[in-house]
Amino acid sequence: MYKRVSNVWESNAKSEAEAKALALKAQLMIVLRELIVKNGWNQSTAAKQLGITQPRVSYLINGQVSKFSMDKLYELLTICGYDFELSLKDGIPEVSTNINNAAA
Repeated sequence: MYKRVSNVWESNAKSEAEAKALALKAQLMIVLRELIVKNGWNQSTAAKQLGITQPRVSYLINGQVSKFSMDKLYELLTICGYDFELSLKDGIPEVSTNINNAAA
């Protein structure tokens, strides 16, 4: 029997909170991937700009959520000029962002 889920991460998560955290990590990774594409960076250039290795950029581009902590994603976006405000609503993390000077 299949279980209907509203969040794709619910099918693999142990709890609703874990599913929400995975979804949030995925959203942060999407922002980073879009920034890489927008700036026309290849993986080597992106690695230099972000201060990580090229294989880590590959994980990022390919959406391998398990390869990154929330802290690391926050750090990478901060390097690119993003400011964050994290809040909890009914125990579920919510993030709002502002961009100052995105890396170019």
